[in-house]
Amino acid sequence: MAETADSALFRLMDLPNELIKLVCSNADLSVYDLMALRRTCKLIREFSSDEFAGRCFFSITVLMARSSLRAFIELSQHPRFGPFVKRINISPTSASAEGLRVLPSATIPLAHETHPGFEDVVDAFVLGAQSLDFMRTYLNRYREETQLKTDGSAEQMLNVAFKAFAERKQKICLTFNDEELNIVGAQHLLPNLHFAQRTVWYLEWKETIARTIRAAFKQGCTIDRIELCETARQDARNISACCTDGIEQELTSLCFQLDALDIEFNHQDTETTVRSAKRMVFASPSLESLYVYSIGDYNNANQVHIPGILKCVASKSLRTIHLGNFHISTSDLTSFLARYRHLLYDLQLSYVCLVDGDCMSLIAWIKDNLPRLKELCLEGICDHVEDTLCQKYSSCTIWVNGDVQTELAKILKDGFPKRVEEVQDQIDGPVETQVDGQVETQVDGQAETQVDGQAETQVNEEVEDQSMVIDGTEGHQTNSGE
Repeated sequence: MAETADSALFRLMDLPNELIKLVCSNADLSVYDLMALRRTCKLIREFSSDEFAGRCFFSITVLMARSSLRAFIELSQHPRFGPFVKRINISPTSASAEGLRVLPSATIPLAHETHPGFEDVVDAFVLGAQSLDFMRTYLNRYREETQLKTDGSAEQMLNVAFKAFAERKQKICLTFNDEELNIVGAQHLLPNLHFAQRTVWYLEWKETIARTIRAAFKQGCTIDRIELCETARQDARNISACCTDGIEQELTSLCFQLDALDIEFNHQDTETTVRSAKRMVFASPSLESLYVYSIGDYNNANQVHIPGILKCVASKSLRTIHLGNFHISTSDLTSFLARYRHLLYDLQLSYVCLVDGDCMSLIAWIKDNLPRLKELCLEGICDHVEDTLCQKYSSCTIWVNGDVQTELAKILKDGFPKRVEEVQDQIDGPVETQVDGQVETQVDGQAETQVDGQAETQVNEEVEDQSMVIDGTEGHQTNSGE
């Protein structure tokens, strides 16, 4: 029997090309859905290429390993996918001989019971296989990185990759971050997963920054943003600081192009980090966005590193300012912000301790002196009194998007709005019971047990899924084979 039109199956290819493209770019499709869709036929593959490249290659991480650098070169030279690369993280992380000694105990399976059941044996087998895989991929990474350090070819390979971006006059964001996401060409290499407090990884900030800046400068790359981010990992040891000594000329040339600069660094060698930060903000006259956070010890009121950095800012066109985790006088802060009173659009101050003045006077100043401000976030602002951290305003958060002046006027008139939890606590009050020497406090229906004045909490550690890795030999494959 002939198949009627009503009973015919729907075919995606029967749709007009415009609708097929819309299907391929649907936001509800996951990356893995998109990769599966690309395997159906050549036409679908072509229609979905831009969406695929935008999702998979917008932000990438490059390891200082030969296979990762080869994949980076191939991606940068790809005529279709290369132009979609916008953010490049050059990882300072490296495997080490110390990590080889520590890793077996860090990934060892759980101890067997005396008479384990079948499920326990299966679980132990799976954990053992995973531990062996960690060791194998970590050793692969250690060998590749060691070989690259020995022959000194890392900078040459970076030059080849950056040359392709420079020839297209492609604007890129250059990042140095100890978190590795979307690594290219590293299917057989262990990403820097977290291993609690065991020193498994080394962080080589100075060497990584120097070779990357030199390569980008030599090829004439257009860098519109630089990010330096150290997350204070407990399983990593800093071999070198955020140091830009010796590359002053190259760094100054790249910073002259910058529209945005982000610095969040917790390295113990604070002086070196501050010197580099001052050098960068002074060499960036066209900055429109500045993010400086967490340099030095927040609890040390004598550290004035961030205020010193702010005094070196050369830009006269800042529209976005995000600052956090430091001490500063109200006069120094307002003096810096006043330079951009007619331009500042977005201001965020997080965990800032005012060594003089108070939070309400700062709010009044912002209301009267920043007329173009449309986005404001004040979080954890407190007053500094007699070398102690005042918590008067630290629990209050102001987040305004829109009519900032009107909202600040309400706060100045009525005070800080109380949060729902604070109002409920004032109505109900905490309920305490004592059981076997332990104090149990009931707040908002949740019990918190305290022993010797400390609350017991359970922390669930997560291991981030490192996906979307480009195979260095196939050119454009991911972990799922795309």
